[in-house]
Amino acid sequence: MASIIRRKFKTKITYLVSVKRKGIKRIHKTFNTRTEAKRWARSMEVKLDRGDYSDYSEAGKLTLGDIAKRYIKGEYHKKKKGWRYEEYRYNQLLEDQISEVNLLRLSSKHLAEYRDRRLEVVESATWNKDFNFVSVVINAAIFDWGIYLPNNPCKLIKRLKEPPPRKRIVEDWEHVKLLDACAKSDHPYLKSAYIFSLETAMRQGEMLNARYQNINFQKLTLYIPDTKTGFLSKEESSERTIPLSNLAIQTVMKLPRDFGGKIFPVTRDSINKYWMKAKKKAGVTDLMWRDLRRTGITWMFEKKGLSVPEVQVISGHKNPLVLLNTYTQLNPTKIAQKI
Repeated sequence: MASIIRRKFKTKITYLVSVKRKGIKRIHKTFNTRTEAKRWARSMEVKLDRGDYSDYSEAGKLTLGDIAKRYIKGEYHKKKKGWRYEEYRYNQLLEDQISEVNLLRLSSKHLAEYRDRRLEVVESATWNKDFNFVSVVINAAIFDWGIYLPNNPCKLIKRLKEPPPRKRIVEDWEHVKLLDACAKSDHPYLKSAYIFSLETAMRQGEMLNARYQNINFQKLTLYIPDTKTGFLSKEESSERTIPLSNLAIQTVMKLPRDFGGKIFPVTRDSINKYWMKAKKKAGVTDLMWRDLRRTGITWMFEKKGLSVPEVQVISGHKNPLVLLNTYTQLNPTKIAQKI
Protein backbone atom coordinates (compact mmCIF):
# COMPACT_ATOMS: atom_id res chain seq x y z
CA MET A 1 0.00 0.00 0.00
CA ALA A 2 1.38 3.41 -0.98
CA SER A 3 0.71 6.70 0.77
CA ILE A 4 1.52 10.22 -0.40
CA ILE A 5 1.93 13.05 2.09
CA ARG A 6 1.90 16.71 0.98
CA ARG A 7 4.49 18.75 2.84
CA LYS A 8 4.45 22.55 2.73
CA PHE A 9 7.58 24.56 3.39
CA LYS A 10 8.27 28.29 3.22
CA THR A 11 9.62 28.20 -0.31
CA LYS A 12 8.22 25.01 -1.81
CA ILE A 13 5.83 22.07 -1.58
CA THR A 14 7.01 18.45 -1.73
CA TYR A 15 5.31 15.04 -1.75
CA LEU A 16 6.64 12.23 0.44
CA VAL A 17 5.82 8.77 -0.92
CA SER A 18 5.80 5.77 1.39
CA VAL A 19 5.42 2.21 0.06
CA LYS A 20 5.16 -0.83 2.35
CA ARG A 21 4.94 -4.58 1.83
CA LYS A 22 5.04 -7.39 4.38
CA GLY A 23 8.58 -8.54 5.09
CA ILE A 24 10.15 -5.48 3.43
CA LYS A 25 11.21 -2.24 5.08
CA ARG A 26 9.10 0.81 4.27
CA ILE A 27 10.44 2.65 1.21
CA HIS A 28 10.42 6.45 1.14
CA LYS A 29 11.11 9.00 -1.56
CA THR A 30 10.35 12.70 -1.97
CA PHE A 31 9.15 14.44 -5.18
CA ASN A 32 8.36 17.98 -6.22
CA THR A 33 5.05 17.14 -7.91
CA ARG A 34 2.17 14.83 -7.03
CA THR A 35 2.22 13.40 -10.56
CA GLU A 36 5.84 12.24 -10.18
CA ALA A 37 5.03 10.85 -6.74
CA LYS A 38 2.07 8.80 -8.03
CA ARG A 39 4.07 7.49 -10.99
CA TRP A 40 6.91 6.34 -8.75
CA ALA A 41 4.52 4.79 -6.22
CA ARG A 42 2.80 2.72 -8.93
CA SER A 43 6.12 1.52 -10.37
CA MET A 44 7.39 0.51 -6.92
CA GLU A 45 4.20 -1.39 -6.13
CA VAL A 46 4.55 -3.33 -9.40
CA LYS A 47 8.19 -4.17 -8.61
CA LEU A 48 7.29 -5.31 -5.10
CA ASP A 49 4.43 -7.47 -6.36
CA ARG A 50 6.75 -9.10 -8.93
CA GLY A 51 9.57 -9.55 -6.44
CA ASP A 52 11.85 -7.37 -8.58
CA TYR A 53 12.68 -4.80 -5.90
CA SER A 54 16.01 -4.80 -4.11
CA ASP A 55 16.55 -2.74 -0.98
CA TYR A 56 19.92 -1.00 -1.22
CA SER A 57 19.48 0.97 2.00
CA GLU A 58 21.74 -1.31 4.05
CA ALA A 59 24.49 -1.24 1.44
CA GLY A 60 24.28 2.54 1.41
CA LYS A 61 25.30 2.63 5.08
CA LEU A 62 28.31 0.32 4.74
CA THR A 63 31.85 0.64 3.44
CA LEU A 64 34.08 -2.05 1.98
CA GLY A 65 36.02 -1.99 5.25
CA ASP A 66 32.81 -2.63 7.22
CA ILE A 67 31.93 -5.84 5.40
CA ALA A 68 35.57 -7.00 5.41
CA LYS A 69 35.56 -6.65 9.20
CA ARG A 70 32.32 -8.64 9.47
CA TYR A 71 33.78 -11.36 7.26
CA ILE A 72 36.99 -11.63 9.31
CA LYS A 73 35.05 -11.88 12.57
CA GLY A 74 32.79 -14.62 11.19
CA GLU A 75 33.06 -18.30 12.13
CA TYR A 76 33.37 -19.47 8.52
CA HIS A 77 36.57 -17.49 8.01
CA LYS A 78 38.32 -19.21 10.94
CA LYS A 79 37.51 -22.65 9.52
CA LYS A 80 39.31 -21.98 6.25
CA LYS A 81 42.78 -23.40 5.72
CA GLY A 82 44.21 -20.04 4.69
CA TRP A 83 42.57 -17.90 7.38
CA ARG A 84 45.81 -16.20 8.43
CA TYR A 85 46.44 -15.18 4.83
CA GLU A 86 42.97 -13.61 4.79
CA GLU A 87 43.67 -11.70 8.00
CA TYR A 88 46.89 -10.36 6.48
CA ARG A 89 45.00 -9.19 3.37
CA TYR A 90 42.29 -7.70 5.56
CA ASN A 91 44.88 -5.60 7.41
CA GLN A 92 46.39 -4.46 4.11
CA LEU A 93 42.92 -3.49 2.88
CA LEU A 94 42.21 -1.38 5.97
CA GLU A 95 45.41 0.59 5.41
CA ASP A 96 44.20 1.68 1.98
CA GLN A 97 41.64 4.37 1.22
CA ILE A 98 39.45 1.90 -0.67
CA SER A 99 38.30 0.49 2.66
CA GLU A 100 36.38 3.74 3.26
CA VAL A 101 34.46 3.63 -0.05
CA ASN A 102 30.71 3.15 0.27
CA LEU A 103 29.51 -0.19 -1.11
CA LEU A 104 27.03 1.38 -3.50
CA ARG A 105 29.72 3.68 -4.89
CA LEU A 106 32.39 0.98 -5.14
CA SER A 107 33.30 0.55 -8.80
CA SER A 108 35.86 -1.08 -11.04
CA LYS A 109 37.65 2.29 -11.09
CA HIS A 110 38.21 2.12 -7.32
CA LEU A 111 39.51 -1.43 -7.65
CA ALA A 112 41.85 -0.54 -10.51
CA GLU A 113 43.29 2.34 -8.50
CA TYR A 114 43.72 0.04 -5.48
CA ARG A 115 45.52 -2.45 -7.73
CA ASP A 116 47.91 0.21 -8.99
CA ARG A 117 48.73 1.34 -5.46
CA ARG A 118 49.40 -2.23 -4.28
CA LEU A 119 51.59 -3.01 -7.29
CA GLU A 120 53.98 -0.32 -6.12
CA VAL A 121 54.94 -2.58 -3.19
CA VAL A 122 53.93 -6.16 -4.12
CA GLU A 123 54.20 -8.54 -7.07
CA SER A 124 51.31 -9.49 -9.36
CA ALA A 125 50.80 -12.85 -7.62
CA THR A 126 50.27 -11.11 -4.27
CA TRP A 127 47.87 -8.61 -5.82
CA ASN A 128 45.80 -11.41 -7.31
CA LYS A 129 45.38 -12.88 -3.82
CA ASP A 130 44.48 -9.45 -2.42
CA PHE A 131 41.93 -9.07 -5.21
CA ASN A 132 40.47 -12.54 -4.56
CA PHE A 133 39.95 -11.60 -0.92
CA VAL A 134 38.00 -8.45 -1.85
CA SER A 135 35.83 -10.47 -4.25
CA VAL A 136 35.14 -13.15 -1.62
CA VAL A 137 34.12 -10.50 0.93
CA ILE A 138 31.70 -8.82 -1.48
CA ASN A 139 30.20 -12.16 -2.50
CA ALA A 140 29.70 -13.02 1.18
CA ALA A 141 27.82 -9.76 1.65
CA ILE A 142 25.58 -10.44 -1.34
CA PHE A 143 24.91 -14.16 -1.08
CA ASP A 144 25.39 -14.97 2.61
CA TRP A 145 24.20 -11.83 4.39
CA GLY A 146 21.52 -10.68 1.93
CA ILE A 147 22.99 -7.21 1.43
CA TYR A 148 21.60 -5.99 -1.88
CA LEU A 149 24.17 -4.76 -4.39
CA PRO A 150 23.70 -4.24 -8.13
CA ASN A 151 26.70 -6.50 -8.81
CA ASN A 152 30.17 -7.46 -7.66
CA PRO A 153 32.48 -4.90 -9.35
CA CYS A 154 35.36 -7.39 -9.10
CA LYS A 155 33.85 -9.17 -12.11
CA LEU A 156 34.90 -6.22 -14.26
CA ILE A 157 38.59 -6.45 -13.29
CA LYS A 158 40.95 -8.99 -14.83
CA ARG A 159 43.49 -10.82 -12.72
CA LEU A 160 47.11 -10.19 -13.61
CA LYS A 161 49.39 -12.70 -15.27
CA GLU A 162 51.66 -14.22 -12.64
CA PRO A 163 55.37 -14.97 -13.03
CA PRO A 164 56.52 -18.61 -13.03
CA PRO A 165 57.10 -20.27 -9.62
CA ARG A 166 60.35 -19.43 -7.88
CA LYS A 167 63.14 -21.98 -8.54
CA ARG A 168 66.04 -20.65 -6.49
CA ILE A 169 68.09 -23.13 -4.45
CA VAL A 170 71.40 -22.86 -2.57
CA GLU A 171 74.36 -23.67 -4.80
CA ASP A 172 77.20 -25.77 -3.36
CA TRP A 173 79.64 -22.85 -3.25
CA GLU A 174 77.01 -20.67 -1.60
CA HIS A 175 76.41 -23.34 1.03
CA VAL A 176 80.08 -23.25 2.05
CA LYS A 177 80.05 -19.45 2.26
CA LEU A 178 76.75 -19.36 4.16
CA LEU A 179 77.89 -21.95 6.70
CA ASP A 180 80.92 -19.81 7.47
CA ALA A 181 78.93 -16.57 7.63
CA CYS A 182 76.27 -18.10 9.88
CA ALA A 183 78.94 -19.55 12.17
CA LYS A 184 80.48 -16.10 12.58
CA SER A 185 77.13 -14.42 13.15
CA ASP A 186 76.28 -12.82 16.48
CA HIS A 187 73.03 -14.78 16.48
CA PRO A 188 73.55 -17.90 18.65
CA TYR A 189 71.03 -20.04 16.72
CA LEU A 190 71.50 -18.91 13.12
CA LYS A 191 73.92 -21.61 11.94
CA SER A 192 71.95 -24.39 13.66
CA ALA A 193 68.67 -23.11 12.23
CA TYR A 194 70.20 -22.93 8.75
CA ILE A 195 71.49 -26.53 8.92
CA PHE A 196 68.27 -27.85 10.50
CA SER A 197 66.14 -26.20 7.79
CA LEU A 198 68.14 -27.84 5.01
CA GLU A 199 68.17 -31.24 6.73
CA THR A 200 64.43 -31.31 7.45
CA ALA A 201 62.98 -29.08 4.68
CA MET A 202 60.70 -27.62 7.35
CA ARG A 203 58.96 -24.32 6.90
CA GLN A 204 60.44 -21.54 9.00
CA GLY A 205 57.31 -21.29 11.16
CA GLU A 206 57.33 -25.05 11.80
CA MET A 207 60.99 -25.00 12.76
CA LEU A 208 60.57 -22.09 15.18
CA ASN A 209 57.61 -23.85 16.83
CA ALA A 210 59.31 -27.27 17.05
CA ARG A 211 59.70 -28.61 20.61
CA TYR A 212 62.05 -31.07 22.28
CA GLN A 213 59.11 -33.06 23.62
CA ASN A 214 58.15 -33.98 20.05
CA ILE A 215 61.53 -35.51 19.23
CA ASN A 216 61.89 -39.26 19.61
CA PHE A 217 65.64 -39.68 19.97
CA GLN A 218 65.37 -43.47 19.83
CA LYS A 219 63.39 -43.58 16.61
CA LEU A 220 65.12 -40.48 15.22
CA THR A 221 61.85 -38.72 14.38
CA LEU A 222 60.20 -35.37 14.98
CA TYR A 223 56.45 -35.02 15.28
CA ILE A 224 55.10 -31.82 13.73
CA PRO A 225 51.59 -31.13 15.05
CA ASP A 226 48.88 -29.39 13.08
CA THR A 227 49.79 -25.82 13.92
CA LYS A 228 46.54 -24.40 12.47
CA THR A 229 48.57 -21.56 11.05
CA GLY A 230 46.31 -21.09 8.06
CA PHE A 231 49.32 -20.60 5.78
CA LEU A 232 49.21 -23.94 3.95
CA SER A 233 47.85 -24.77 0.52
CA LYS A 234 45.45 -27.62 -0.17
CA GLU A 235 48.39 -29.65 -1.47
CA GLU A 236 50.33 -29.47 1.80
CA SER A 237 49.88 -31.12 5.16
CA SER A 238 50.98 -29.58 8.44
CA GLU A 239 50.69 -32.52 10.83
CA ARG A 240 53.25 -35.23 10.15
CA THR A 241 56.14 -37.21 11.64
CA ILE A 242 59.44 -36.76 9.85
CA PRO A 243 62.71 -38.71 10.09
CA LEU A 244 65.73 -36.81 11.34
CA SER A 245 69.16 -37.25 9.76
CA ASN A 246 72.24 -37.77 11.88
CA LEU A 247 73.28 -34.19 11.16
CA ALA A 248 69.87 -32.89 12.25
CA ILE A 249 70.11 -34.84 15.52
CA GLN A 250 73.68 -33.68 16.13
CA THR A 251 72.63 -30.10 15.49
CA VAL A 252 69.85 -30.32 18.06
CA MET A 253 72.07 -32.03 20.64
CA LYS A 254 74.57 -29.14 20.51
CA LEU A 255 71.94 -26.53 21.28
CA PRO A 256 71.33 -25.19 24.81
CA ARG A 257 68.11 -26.60 26.25
CA ASP A 258 65.38 -23.98 26.46
CA PHE A 259 63.16 -24.10 29.54
CA GLY A 260 60.16 -23.21 27.40
CA GLY A 261 60.65 -26.41 25.41
CA LYS A 262 61.35 -24.88 22.01
CA ILE A 263 64.33 -26.16 20.01
CA PHE A 264 64.85 -22.68 18.58
CA PRO A 265 63.58 -20.18 21.19
CA VAL A 266 63.95 -17.19 18.87
CA THR A 267 61.63 -15.00 16.83
CA ARG A 268 61.15 -14.97 13.08
CA ASP A 269 62.26 -11.34 12.96
CA SER A 270 65.55 -12.00 14.73
CA ILE A 271 66.39 -14.96 12.47
CA ASN A 272 65.57 -12.98 9.32
CA LYS A 273 67.53 -9.95 10.48
CA TYR A 274 70.75 -11.89 11.00
CA TRP A 275 70.08 -14.07 7.95
CA MET A 276 70.19 -10.92 5.79
CA LYS A 277 73.53 -9.96 7.33
CA ALA A 278 74.97 -13.45 6.81
CA LYS A 279 73.91 -13.50 3.14
CA LYS A 280 75.55 -10.15 2.55
CA LYS A 281 78.75 -11.30 4.22
CA ALA A 282 78.75 -14.50 2.15
CA GLY A 283 78.17 -12.58 -1.08
CA VAL A 284 74.93 -14.44 -1.75
CA THR A 285 72.07 -12.58 -3.44
CA ASP A 286 68.44 -13.31 -4.35
CA LEU A 287 68.09 -16.05 -1.73
CA MET A 288 65.18 -16.16 0.72
CA TRP A 289 64.85 -18.30 3.82
CA ARG A 290 61.92 -20.12 2.22
CA ASP A 291 64.29 -21.21 -0.56
CA LEU A 292 65.97 -23.47 2.00
CA ARG A 293 62.91 -25.74 1.98
CA ARG A 294 63.19 -26.14 -1.80
CA THR A 295 66.93 -26.70 -1.47
CA GLY A 296 66.49 -29.31 1.23
CA ILE A 297 63.95 -31.23 -0.84
CA THR A 298 66.18 -31.08 -3.92
CA TRP A 299 69.17 -32.37 -1.96
CA MET A 300 67.11 -35.24 -0.57
CA PHE A 301 66.79 -36.48 -4.14
CA GLU A 302 70.24 -35.49 -5.41
CA LYS A 303 72.52 -36.10 -2.45
CA LYS A 304 70.62 -38.66 -0.38
CA GLY A 305 68.86 -40.64 -3.11
CA LEU A 306 65.43 -40.68 -1.41
CA SER A 307 62.34 -41.74 -3.34
CA VAL A 308 59.36 -39.52 -4.05
CA PRO A 309 57.13 -41.18 -1.39
CA GLU A 310 59.93 -40.86 1.17
CA VAL A 311 60.38 -37.17 0.47
CA GLN A 312 56.59 -36.67 0.62
CA VAL A 313 56.64 -38.00 4.18
CA ILE A 314 59.22 -35.36 5.09
CA SER A 315 57.83 -32.39 3.15
CA GLY A 316 54.14 -33.05 3.79
CA HIS A 317 53.16 -32.71 0.13
CA LYS A 318 50.05 -34.70 -0.76
CA ASN A 319 50.47 -34.26 -4.51
CA PRO A 320 53.79 -35.59 -5.88
CA LEU A 321 53.46 -33.33 -8.95
CA VAL A 322 53.52 -30.22 -6.76
CA LEU A 323 56.53 -31.64 -4.94
CA LEU A 324 58.43 -32.32 -8.17
CA ASN A 325 57.38 -29.30 -10.23
CA THR A 326 57.51 -26.56 -7.60
CA TYR A 327 59.81 -27.70 -4.82
CA THR A 328 62.43 -29.72 -6.69
CA GLN A 329 65.19 -28.31 -8.87
CA LEU A 330 67.33 -31.25 -9.95
CA ASN A 331 70.61 -30.56 -11.73
CA PRO A 332 70.86 -32.40 -15.11
CA THR A 333 74.67 -32.47 -14.86
CA LYS A 334 74.55 -34.26 -11.52
CA ILE A 335 72.03 -36.73 -12.89
CA ALA A 336 74.28 -37.40 -15.89
CA GLN A 337 77.11 -38.34 -13.53
CA LYS A 338 74.98 -41.13 -12.09
CA ILE A 339 74.11 -42.84 -15.40
